[in-house]
Amino acid sequence: MSIELTYPDGCALVAGGAGKVGVGVTRRLAEAGLPVVFTYVSGAERATAIEADLRGRGLKVWARQMDMRDPASIDAAIDFSREVGGRLHTVACAAGAPVPFDNLADFDIKTVEDFVDADGMAYYRLVNRAVPVLRAGGGGSITLCTTIALFRVIAFDGISPFSKGAVDAMMRQIAWEEAAHGIRCNAVPISWIMPGDGSQFDTYIATLESPRRERLSTLIGQVKAMMRVAGPAAPEEAGDLFAFLASDQARFITGQSIAIDAGATL
Repeated sequence: MSIELTYPDGCALVAGGAGKVGVGVTRRLAEAGLPVVFTYVSGAERATAIEADLRGRGLKVWARQMDMRDPASIDAAIDFSREVGGRLHTVACAAGAPVPFDNLADFDIKTVEDFVDADGMAYYRLVNRAVPVLRAGGGGSITLCTTIALFRVIAFDGISPFSKGAVDAMMRQIAWEEAAHGIRCNAVPISWIMPGDGSQFDTYIATLESPRRERLSTLIGQVKAMMRVAGPAAPEEAGDLFAFLASDQARFITGQSIAIDAGATL
């Protein structure tokens, strides 16, 4: 007997759904039969290709440009999701600002302010705009991507948990406050996720200039050493977890941070 995931009627919105992690979330939710609106900030060509591929398989997907620094842009994506799906019941955020790598105390203040605005505050803007819509629709689920660096210190990666720590706190608060409205909220801390065996990442690192090359090499070497299961995880494996957390079968799971980390946080 197979396990079948079921969902309420309506649409899923995947913020950052054309990105490294988000594409797996988009695919799995669409494969589960949901209408999915997935967003991108830039890279329209890649998003269009993903949309065409999934539509070619008979899946209901729409690519939409959205800037999480702009509440009006978020509202437009939410409105579009309601237009094509009749109701918005799932919000998944796999977006994230590009991470600069350095010792946390060595960043200039403006760099940190800009990163937090484009990352942690961006997540807040999405949740702030989505929650009233989910309330009005009778509830739903929110799943937010965070980082395993919230649980283990990782070299040169301090700015990411500095921002995602706020996202994690927001997730728990929203889960507590919005349960009365039928809204669940969870987080998925991630480690090393990319398609293939990861060899292309080594090739990418080799193209970088110093000191970013050395810092990123040190960081990924530490993460690999921490993992108890060989990686990387495929984007679709992250998508499996997001898809489950959005389903009816996860209706008792809220306020939780469930890592896909190959045991790196043990």
